[in-house]
Amino acid sequence: MAMELACTLSTSIATPEHIRIAEELGYVSAWCHYSPAIYADPWMMLALASERTSRIGLGVAVVVPRFRHVADIASSAATLTQLAPGRVTVAVGAGFSSAALLGGRGATWASVEAYVTNLRALLAGEQIELDGRKMSLLHSKESGISLPVDIPIWVAAHGPKGFGVASRVADGVITNPTHGNEKVPFQGTCGLSYYGTVLEPGETYDDPAVLERVGPTAALALHMGPYGPLAGSAEETGFTARINALPEEERLVATHRGHLISLTELDRQFLTGNVVRDGTLSGQPAEVRAGLDALEEAGASRFCYTPGGPDIPRELEAFAKAFGL
Repeated sequence: MAMELACTLSTSIATPEHIRIAEELGYVSAWCHYSPAIYADPWMMLALASERTSRIGLGVAVVVPRFRHVADIASSAATLTQLAPGRVTVAVGAGFSSAALLGGRGATWASVEAYVTNLRALLAGEQIELDGRKMSLLHSKESGISLPVDIPIWVAAHGPKGFGVASRVADGVITNPTHGNEKVPFQGTCGLSYYGTVLEPGETYDDPAVLERVGPTAALALHMGPYGPLAGSAEETGFTARINALPEEERLVATHRGHLISLTELDRQFLTGNVVRDGTLSGQPAEVRAGLDALEEAGASRFCYTPGGPDIPRELEAFAKAFGL
């Protein structure tokens, strides 16, 4: 299989150790999810991970322009690069739930494009103009930061506008196969981020142990409602009805509480074997390999596996074996 295996992690205090394990297993990179209302700080966890590893790529997915000033992200990326030379990547995206959970909207694709352009220029030691003022990074050698810094900058792309921006300014894209089955419209490195679990011999999709370990990621298929892979199913319609019965101002939080990292009581009511089968890449090793082959055919050059549940090391190891590492 020419496709590479990476992982995307729902950032927690345990993430540095999980990244160390991923490196031992042969994962080429580890991305930390960035959503301030849900996860631990990704930059802190990646800095700690840099001390425990020597080869694995380290990245943040995704930086949203509305969250932090571009110079702030440039400084964080430059600092991490000093700790892990040649291993850092940053993905920039428009954001949706991460921005909405902080009371705002996602960024426009035009602002994502400008952010990537300015981020690249600042890391190169160049001057930019922003909001009518000129600025640049001014780190001296005493800071320990050495400019220029040359790191890959990816775009988390969805839809024609997102892929259009990526084609103009990105070194790679990270996306999600649940947004469509058409071939990824990007000429370059493409990471597909997805989730699932490898079944043990004799296990079925609705075994309690399976539901527990894949539940936090499988629940995302419920959270996507009628726009996701479970559209029209009894589980999706039931979950969506319960969400829509809540006051409008409570729906977003109720949908995204525990997003990709833990199960809520509402999630558990609608989590079934059907959700695991139809909403994740799960199955016996041969079934998982077949699913990976299909994603590679759709244009993925890197599969970014998102493990879930209470035993992340088990999930990382089982998926690495199914992948063929």
